[in-house]
Amino acid sequence: MPVSRGNNLTLQMMCRKFLILLKVSRPPLWIALPLVFLMGLAYGQRGLTGPSFHFTPLMIFQMFMLSFPICLFTFGLNDVYDYASDQLNPRKKGIEGIILESRYHRMVKIAALGMGIVFLCVSAATANLANIYFAVTLLCLSYVYSTPPWRLKIRPPFDVVSAGILGFFAPFALGFSFVDDATALPLQSYYFTCCVMGFHAFSTIMDYDVDKRSGDRTFAVAYGKRAAALFPAVIFLCSLFIVRVNYIRGFFMACLIMFIVVAVKPSEKIARYSFLAMFLGAVAIVSVWIASFVLS
Repeated sequence: MPVSRGNNLTLQMMCRKFLILLKVSRPPLWIALPLVFLMGLAYGQRGLTGPSFHFTPLMIFQMFMLSFPICLFTFGLNDVYDYASDQLNPRKKGIEGIILESRYHRMVKIAALGMGIVFLCVSAATANLANIYFAVTLLCLSYVYSTPPWRLKIRPPFDVVSAGILGFFAPFALGFSFVDDATALPLQSYYFTCCVMGFHAFSTIMDYDVDKRSGDRTFAVAYGKRAAALFPAVIFLCSLFIVRVNYIRGFFMACLIMFIVVAVKPSEKIARYSFLAMFLGAVAIVSVWIASFVLS
């Protein structure tokens, strides 16, 4: 009986630790980077619609690694080093993240490092120098974004630049490298990277008060909430001249309206719900675009 009870306690502890790792990795965001990876596959000359295209095990594995594993690496390190400010943040109570207790910091660091090593090994197995380069870029930027002494997240405008590379440019290039020359990425990849930079700048509005009180100099704290809304508004306005697909252009215009509303009334609550709506809309739009691209 004592042995059985001990085994049960061990199992419960393992399940609790695994659940913490899952929560830290932000499950709602797992889909984002794999979708960007698929965009990269779609844009390449030998991409999704190519007659010779087929998914390879390495391709699928790397796409999977961009979900839970890389999210754990990125957000796990972020939660460790944001511990002080997260305690003041009312958003850190559910799907938008948790307050990571200090007793779990070492566990999360080790798990994040392990995921980073596996991700790098998968990239190395492709024997594709461009793929390896962008994998290393993603890991290095994720690390210096959150960890001291660099902490790019509190060094604007480096916070938005790194977010654009992490959130679009690098994962897009990883997918593109399987089906084309990743040293010559299409113009659209640069524009969409700027869009993600704008998204990130806008996202800093909803934590403005918390970041200011904790001394974290984010984009909104450094330049003001209105500037954090107007910056993406200017970028998204350019979609009228760059985006050719009508329903995607319509989505960009809807986002533009939300940016302008927040610029006029810089409410953190409005910014938060606008950002969530835009994120869900972006996931839906990209999913529809990829599906239509494949089925056409």
